[in-house]
Amino acid sequence: MFKKLMDGEIDLASTFWKFGVLGLPIITFLSRFFGKMLIHKLKGYTILSYYVSPNNPIETSAVVLTILYLASAFSMIFYSFSLLLGTWRSSAEYNRSLWFRHLARIFMVLMIFFALKFTFKF
Repeated sequence: MFKKLMDGEIDLASTFWKFGVLGLPIITFLSRFFGKMLIHKLKGYTILSYYVSPNNPIETSAVVLTILYLASAFSMIFYSFSLLLGTWRSSAEYNRSLWFRHLARIFMVLMIFFALKFTFKF
């Protein structure tokens, strides 16, 4: 499925609406959710300082949340890259309207930027 998406074999409407407008907020929410749960569990420490500090007893729930957060963060980055590449290639094949082709690219870049900004707070 991601190979078809990245190759631009899925039509522009499906790529934009299904994968972008519906899929991107879901993966953003999951990544943000696991990040908030992890921050609450780490009690003010960063991930690295929590596991390096000898004063902190390492809890199983913190390890599980760290794995879930890192997996969702890497999935978010991979999904965003795949979505941007797929939208770009799919819009190149779109021949109905030049406006829709460029608007889809612009809005996808903006959606991915704000999703990453919301997830990672940079």
